[in-house]
Amino acid sequence: MSKADYYFNEEISIPIDKVYRFEKELYQAAGMNEADAHSVAEHLVEADARGVYSHGIQRNGIYLERFRLGGNSINGRPEVIKQFGATALVDGHNAMGMVVGNYSMDLAIDLAKKYGTSAVSITGSNHFGTCAHYLQMAADAGMIGFVWTINCVNIMAPWGGTERQLGNNPFGMGVPCKTKDSIILDMATSVVARGKIVMARKTNSPIPSEWALDLDGNPTTDPEKAYWGTVQPFGGYKGYGLTFINAIISAILNGSSFGEEIIDLYEEPGKVQNSGHLFQCINIDAIDNLTDFKKRMDDAVDYLKNGKKAADVEEIYVPGELEAISQKKAKANGIIYPVEVIQECREQAEKYQIAKEFWL
Repeated sequence: MSKADYYFNEEISIPIDKVYRFEKELYQAAGMNEADAHSVAEHLVEADARGVYSHGIQRNGIYLERFRLGGNSINGRPEVIKQFGATALVDGHNAMGMVVGNYSMDLAIDLAKKYGTSAVSITGSNHFGTCAHYLQMAADAGMIGFVWTINCVNIMAPWGGTERQLGNNPFGMGVPCKTKDSIILDMATSVVARGKIVMARKTNSPIPSEWALDLDGNPTTDPEKAYWGTVQPFGGYKGYGLTFINAIISAILNGSSFGEEIIDLYEEPGKVQNSGHLFQCINIDAIDNLTDFKKRMDDAVDYLKNGKKAADVEEIYVPGELEAISQKKAKANGIIYPVEVIQECREQAEKYQIAKEFWL
């Protein structure tokens, strides 16, 4: 995913550190403590820098609204409520999803250091942003990381159905390399994340007809109709099957919300989500030497990228590579935003009385 996946009517480039400072100030002004505000700001800005605008600062409005209406606990603290060897159950206590996610991946990493592997099941959480952030945490710790989560709104029909009964439950896997960027697979089970439809709706931009169906089950290029309709699973029935499995291991396993219990993040901001996740790690050193493994990963990446290319292909990419390239460009040149998102941020800055020096 990259900026090329979005259509911006008018855009502006802002230095990445300036966006981070604004985000941290905003969430502190809303009532978060400094550490938690840092976690949220870091995560949202990272998503934008990687070109994943669907999960970046455009979500400020809904997150802040959930704080205001009580859907989210602004200073909730996650805790381990059950542990058995390398497995644990975390109750997020309705804290911000990024806070719960960081806590839980740190725990998964620590357990894998001790036992060689880990499985941390999480309940009582909220929308946690991108899987990629937590997968990179695992890779940086010398682990192979796995993340599953249930979506924050039912937007997909089961294969052969017409009713919104499932989310497009995202999942991912992260693997460290020696000199290459980590392999980061982060994907929803729909053709695209619903957040891309939300962004298109915000900027009044058309979407590809392959992304979603309207309420009558017809393909649409209108983001408003797509928003109220259903997203399309990737790979047809295979994508549907995978989204159900994701729901089982991230939510049904630990009693988090599923089916009719799922609220709509955007339309029901005053209601508690009780989102579920599952984080797992494999300690590479428990199986083989980490340095040797990373070298083999470098060789595997080179093997794929040096393969014969189709006539219209300039380069073969591995999972997460395009996002890593986008992030490096953003660090050097700033993040490109649609003016609509920046205007929203300025309205929030005024509402929360952010000092002008921090405004975007």
